[in-house]
Amino acid sequence: MISKRPIQRLRQWILDMKIQKKLLVSFLILNLIPLTMIGTLTYQKSRSLIQEKTNAYTTDLLTEVSKNIEFKMKEVKRLYYSLFTNKEVRDALKKANLGFHNQLEYLDEINKIKQILDGAIIDSEDVQDISLYGLNKNVFPSGNAVSSSNGDAFNVHALDENEGNLVWMTTDPEQLTITAGSSLFDVGNLLKIGYFELHLKEDALYSVFAQTKLNSEGEMYIVNQDGRIISHANKSLINTIPAYPYMSRVLQGPEQDHTTEMMDGINYVITYHAVGNTDWKIVSVIPDAKYSQTSIVLKNWMFIILIICIVFAILLAYVVSNSISKPIRQLSAMMKDVEKDRFDIQFNYNSRNEIGMMSRNFNRMIDRIHHLINTVYQEELLKQQSQLKYLMFQINPHFLFNTLETINWLARMKNVPEVGKLSKALGDLMREGIKGKEYISLDKELDNVNKYVYIQQYRYGDKFTITVEMDEMALPLLVPRFILQPLVENAIVHGMEMKIEQGVIDIRGFFDEQTFVITIRDNGNGIEAERLAQIRENLNVTMEDSGMGIGLINVHQRVQLYYGKEYGLQVESVVGEGTLITVILPRIDERGQQIQPTSKERRIPV
Repeated sequence: MISKRPIQRLRQWILDMKIQKKLLVSFLILNLIPLTMIGTLTYQKSRSLIQEKTNAYTTDLLTEVSKNIEFKMKEVKRLYYSLFTNKEVRDALKKANLGFHNQLEYLDEINKIKQILDGAIIDSEDVQDISLYGLNKNVFPSGNAVSSSNGDAFNVHALDENEGNLVWMTTDPEQLTITAGSSLFDVGNLLKIGYFELHLKEDALYSVFAQTKLNSEGEMYIVNQDGRIISHANKSLINTIPAYPYMSRVLQGPEQDHTTEMMDGINYVITYHAVGNTDWKIVSVIPDAKYSQTSIVLKNWMFIILIICIVFAILLAYVVSNSISKPIRQLSAMMKDVEKDRFDIQFNYNSRNEIGMMSRNFNRMIDRIHHLINTVYQEELLKQQSQLKYLMFQINPHFLFNTLETINWLARMKNVPEVGKLSKALGDLMREGIKGKEYISLDKELDNVNKYVYIQQYRYGDKFTITVEMDEMALPLLVPRFILQPLVENAIVHGMEMKIEQGVIDIRGFFDEQTFVITIRDNGNGIEAERLAQIRENLNVTMEDSGMGIGLINVHQRVQLYYGKEYGLQVESVVGEGTLITVILPRIDERGQQIQPTSKERRIPV
């Protein structure tokens, strides 16, 4: 079973690899492997095509050489037919067969035939000599004949079954001539009357292929069916049977083909082609290295191109991987700066790709974090200022409270109960103000409103009335202390003081989806549009900046401080008609649980 640990280590190593290195390696793999495979396959295919083309070229060249040699043979055949049809030649052979009366007659015929033979070959540089033989071996040679007069050098038996076609025999290694012979027949009765012998210079055949490129790059020669060399650059090999290991394949093979053979550690390409209607074959033996020169040049060029492509791929991979990883590294460095509480940085990457999107999101995130930190700082500062004011308001609270209690008992003793009730109501409000609790139930907050209204009604008399309607389920609702009293005070002071008619302040509380809404509506003088816009704007600044005291802004900012920006105050007003203040709160009771709304409302007396 294969252990998973090395695989896991490899996987982890790949995961831990830096992005630039990972991109570089991936890019190189995706480029180098296809390049190498394409280059190798292209070279192999090109080498195969070059080999096929070279073999075809060699075969075509041997075919051309064979045709040229065949042309030489046709010249010899033409001489043969010219003598075969000559009447004087036939008559001389007939006389020789019947026998001459004397030696003088024989010499006379020899001279006559010699003139005919010399005239036939005078324009042919390739023919060494021609000889005619009678059936009784009488010889009629040309002027430069090298054959013996008795005809022993001529193989008459090889022509016994000849019917008039030229027969090409072996090459004389001493004279370097190739013998061609045939029987001669009487045209009238087709009876054999003698023999024809011609000696063709071996150089006539060798000159045909001596200047070819195949001969200069390797070895080229003509061999007969017995494996005996007819023509060769090395004259000492003529008329010998070399012990080449491929010779049997050449002799037994088709008219033309090619094969390979390893000799003395060198691989050779052997190509051969039959010569005309003879049993000869012309053979080309060339080292494979000569064939492969074009392939080697191609391989070298492809190797150079591959190296250039690899270098270009490496440079391109580095540029591409660096263009991707560099901004990521810069972004990572900026993140480390953010860890050090540097929020004044910006990552500028002008692109619409993924990294550009990351840069813009990073900048927005930094701006958001900076904004949130400033907001939290301001909120903490506001808390500290509120606590400081709270502490200032607690200076000698017991002294003030005891004084109000003294006034209450003194009023009762002097039989002035109304003064006592007012001082007691004021004392209760002060007692509520100096408690340490931040939250109280809505029921207690409404009780504080009742006490405040009781005090104000002694001041204003029947100038205004107040009504309260609340959902019974909302009474346990937790609210910050003194969020309604400042709003009621604002309605009385700014809405009712200058009003001639009797004013009405209506307080309602109801559930709305996930929130609890309290509205304080009055029919006072209302607020002018410019002043209303200023109030709405000042709801989002600190109390010190607004210059409006602790009224609406105090309540609004304390609600948002406790619950969040989605809660707070909304102010609406129309001059001459009145003002509507809406307080939006979460519906959480004393136990921290959400209160489920009901349709029951209760009018709470004031």
